[in-house]
Formats: sequence, structure tokens, C-alpha cells
Amino acid sequence: MIKLTLVSVLLLLTGCVSQYSITERELTNYLNNEIHFETKQGNQLFGIEMKLNNVDVTLGDQAGVMGITAHSAIDVRNPLMPIKAKLIVKFEAKPWYDAATHSVYLSQLNLVKVESTPKDIEKAISPIAPQVMQFLTHFLETQPVYILDVKESNQALIAEMTKRIEVTPGKLKLIFKD
Repeated sequence: MIKLTLVSVLLLLTGCVSQYSITERELTNYLNNEIHFETKQGNQLFGIEMKLNNVDVTLGDQAGVMGITAHSAIDVRNPLMPIKAKLIVKFEAKPWYDAATHSVYLSQLNLVKVESTPKDIEKAISPIAPQVMQFLTHFLETQPVYILDVKESNQALIAEMTKRIEVTPGKLKLIFKD
């Protein structure tokens, strides 16, 4: 809050500030508080349920890339071999800024790694893994991963001035218009 106020004052007084940063922690908190993903497919006998429980964000491990680690629970119903597992799915993506909605979105999601608990469940879930990944990928590419709050005066000013974003280690920089 103090940081936003300082940015606004500097913008108004000097006009010299050209960027604002969102940290990994701010993105992680936003995603965990605002984004809720749960999908159910099938019926009582055959089906799949998946719920996203927690998301962690890393920024700048690679140039221009945001890392997303999604912790989720999966429940596959079938009469022969029902499966309950926890999945950790790691993606890399390119974040981009939509000036019209003052939001950060992801594109070019790339699945990096999938881990499961229990470990031996990976063979059993491999037939449904593409469908699960498709659900999660579509969700992450169509939902904003951060939205500037234009009802708050400082963020409204930042939202109007932002031209593009840049990924640096630990931060997502909002670069202002010239």
C-alpha cells in the first residue's frame, strides 16, 4: 500500500517513474485467493473430479517466463480401479498484459513436469492425464493471473499508464507508457 502511494506521488510530482513491479508473492497470493478451479466430468459410476488446491509462482528463472506449480487433487471413479491422488503439475508460460481489462494473462503454456502421490499412481492416471492437462491449461490461459484494482486510485493510475510487462527474477514489471 505504501509502495503504491509512493509510486503515485512520484508520478505526479516528477513524471520520472517508468515502471511498477508485482512480486512472486503477490501473484501467488492473488491466484490462491481469487482463482478457483474445480471440474467434474462423467457420472456416479465413471468420472473424474479435479480440484486445484494451491498455486506457486516463480518469475524469471528463464528470460520472459513465469513458472506455475499447481497442487491439485484428482479423483477418478470407475468400478474396477477407483483412483485418488494428489498431483503437482509444473508449467511455464509467457505472461502478457491486456490494457483493456488491466489484467495479466498467460500464453504458450508448456507442461514441464507432473508428479503424483502416491508415486505408483502415475501409470494408472496416464490414460486420463492429457484430458486433465487440457482442463488445467485451458483454465490458466483463459483466466487472468492478476488484475489491477481500478477501484483503488493508485492502482487505477498504474493500470492506465501500463503499456506492457516484463518478467525479471522475482518480479513482474509493469512498464508505463512513454
